[in-house]
Amino acid sequence: MAELVIKNSHLVLPEGVVDAGLVIGAGKIKDIVKDSALPEADTVVDAGGKYILPGMIDVHVHMREPGAVSKEGWVTGSKAAVAGGVTTLFDMPNTQPPTTSIEELARKRENVKGKSLVDYGFHFAATPDNQEELKKLFGGIASVKFYTCSTVGSLLIDNDAVIFEDFRILGEKQLISTVHAENQVMIDYWMNALKESGEDVSPLTYAKARGNICASESLNSLIYLSKSAGNKLHVAHISTLEEVNLVRKFKDPQLTAEVSPHHLFLSLDDVGRLGSYSRVNPPLRSEVDNGALWEGLFDGTIDMIASDHAPHLRESKEGDVFTASAGFPELETTLPLLLNETHKSRLTLELIAKITAENPARVFRVKNKGRIEKGFDADLVIVDLDREKVVREEELFTKCGWSPYAGRTLKGWPVKTFVGGNLVFDEGIIYEEKKGREVNYY
Repeated sequence: MAELVIKNSHLVLPEGVVDAGLVIGAGKIKDIVKDSALPEADTVVDAGGKYILPGMIDVHVHMREPGAVSKEGWVTGSKAAVAGGVTTLFDMPNTQPPTTSIEELARKRENVKGKSLVDYGFHFAATPDNQEELKKLFGGIASVKFYTCSTVGSLLIDNDAVIFEDFRILGEKQLISTVHAENQVMIDYWMNALKESGEDVSPLTYAKARGNICASESLNSLIYLSKSAGNKLHVAHISTLEEVNLVRKFKDPQLTAEVSPHHLFLSLDDVGRLGSYSRVNPPLRSEVDNGALWEGLFDGTIDMIASDHAPHLRESKEGDVFTASAGFPELETTLPLLLNETHKSRLTLELIAKITAENPARVFRVKNKGRIEKGFDADLVIVDLDREKVVREEELFTKCGWSPYAGRTLKGWPVKTFVGGNLVFDEGIIYEEKKGREVNYY
């Protein structure tokens, strides 16, 4: 007898959608068969004719723990994740303290145990002076993150020689270098000019001052350094037409990229509505940039969607745009935003599965995840494509309690989320008995 079977479902497989059921045991997919061939089981879930996608793998999440649990933490953040159909996430290193040493990585690993409802991994961080720590790395991380613009702590690296040497170290270890590509010197120049102008600076003026050239110039340099060093380069939150063209020009297995939902579904046209809440790095861009990003997804230039979930409390998002915290909470809304596009014939479920699960698993070498396949982890999300719902801030699980998409009606929502065969989210109810574990890499 099986532990769990799921019947009456449409499975979104890499080769297409098939009508079949799942046999699940010991956290794995044991078989994929027609409903008529399903065995008896301890638990039977009737999917009601709905679609089942592989659980999302979100490679870019700021869980804020340690150091800023007033904004988020592994308990609330993983609740938001399962409500959004995310079953695996990778935590970014710019916590307080940042993950810049083997000791800090070990402390972060110990801290998360028994808290997360989803499986997880960690990004490490490069600094101007932690090359000896990079040399100690032997795997067990998603990537090493490089910040070429200022962030929390002392993570800014503005010396190309240091970046090049770090790239060579990581290339020899076959570890991924993930980059936030923006030129800090350019940013400082135009931001200082804004401050010295004496004029009232609107959020729109602020966003335009941190223009496309700041990102594209930085990325152009980083790609050149990476090609010279021979390492694998992953570009975080690509946001501009120029960056898409650069990645497309130099695309190969050593160069991959992600896009965040706000750079697809929000633009400069939304800045007036959002005010200081619109501040995000890189900033919101034009509709022309939006269109280029969509084309990059369709033609494979951009490999994946990653939320860049960066929650901040309301008080830190309000007031002066120069001091407002940068970032949006997006774990719960990324998949519904994508599912909504299926009704506009813009996205297929097969492409959604590829850019939210299969490609993240492939790029970051995650073992046994990313596809609905025999032998793979039973990380699954049942979605109701006909469910139409307004994004309501009071219904969110994220601790920060707001969303840039508040009031937007979306059609297509997760209704059940399984992590390792365990039902953790069911029609708004969260089951916290089973905890996630750190992922394995190949």
